[in-house]
Amino acid sequence: MRFRKSVKIMPGVRLNLSKSGVSTSIGGRGATVNVSKRGVRSTLSVPGTGLSWSSISGWDESQRSRPADEIEHLRSAAMKAIEAVSKEAEKTNAIGARIDRAIGTLNGGRGLTHPKAQTFEKRVLTEEQKLSDLEEKVREHAQFLGAIEARLKAMQFGMFAGGNKRYRDQVAEAVATCAREAKGIETQLANAHQALSDKLSEVQGKLDDVQQST
Repeated sequence: MRFRKSVKIMPGVRLNLSKSGVSTSIGGRGATVNVSKRGVRSTLSVPGTGLSWSSISGWDESQRSRPADEIEHLRSAAMKAIEAVSKEAEKTNAIGARIDRAIGTLNGGRGLTHPKAQTFEKRVLTEEQKLSDLEEKVREHAQFLGAIEARLKAMQFGMFAGGNKRYRDQVAEAVATCAREAKGIETQLANAHQALSDKLSEVQGKLDDVQQST
């Protein structure tokens, strides 16, 4: 028999009741901190991608993970996230190539016709959906990187941990750069999406002009 009940006590904070005791969860999709009698579990993830990082710090000093190990795990997770962003960005080139071919077909032959416009519209709507999917994935990766950066900056060190602090600062700076790059790619995808919508509106307007002239 298992019992578990979760109660929302304020935005972003839930109280979890189970047979093993009471715990508190702070955060939401992508970044969560759970505090219980066993210790603190920090979890960062990108839904739907399989990318995640988790760390458990027990209340007993002997159970705590070494700061250097945690920093390295975060650095590795950030690198995987930015690699995933780069792969998603590369798919935009293929979308652009397909749209260019569609435009070439649209302008060839006897010019713009209603069947051509219909075919073009279907292609554009398909590519728009693909761009929307890419935008969402890149946005999640950017949020994941932001959560890693926040976790790094929140880490605390003892008096004799200068080396760990310097390493943390270097990794945090690199992750911040990756997060900015991901945000930039997200903006580029949004611009490409808007340009695609504008092109479809332009074609539809031209088709209306052709129909009115005939």
